[in-house]
Amino acid sequence: QRGRALEDEFFFRVDEKLRANLRAKMQREESIERLKAATGLENHELLEHLVDVGVSPTSITAIALLPLVFVAWADGKITAAERQSILSAALHRGVENKHDSFSLLEGWMHKKPEESLWNLWKDYMHSLGESLTPTLAKMLHQEVLRLATGVAEASGSRFGQGKISDSEQAILDRIVELAPQDRGNS
Repeated sequence: QRGRALEDEFFFRVDEKLRANLRAKMQREESIERLKAATGLENHELLEHLVDVGVSPTSITAIALLPLVFVAWADGKITAAERQSILSAALHRGVENKHDSFSLLEGWMHKKPEESLWNLWKDYMHSLGESLTPTLAKMLHQEVLRLATGVAEASGSRFGQGKISDSEQAILDRIVELAPQDRGNS
């Protein structure tokens, strides 16, 4: 009887672990589907990556603003003016203090994001650009560049019209390089 009880307990634990893994997998797939519905993105690999780094339908705005954070970190630290510029851009896009996007942005402003997040942003913008008309894709790119330039200029002087450092310009150049390509008569 004791042997049977130990065997039953062993299989109970194995079953529990399998159920937990299945629940986690189902929750991840649910998150991917919710993000897909919220963004209209079709690239499953990109959606998986977004979910894996903690992006949800309520935090997707943070990914769109990620280049601003990279510009702010270009000189090795974020100034108060750069931080204010990023938060202002977020607030103008409906991101409130208790919003998931706000929390992500706050985290990135306290600890420089990894380069892999830049690559994630590029993939996101590329996929999003493919789902938009060429005109809208170009407008989106120009808006991101405008906002990022504003962050770069924010710490250059007291009035926000200062000199852009070489390291900030390098990040801005990376954004310029990602301009949507002409897709012909789409």
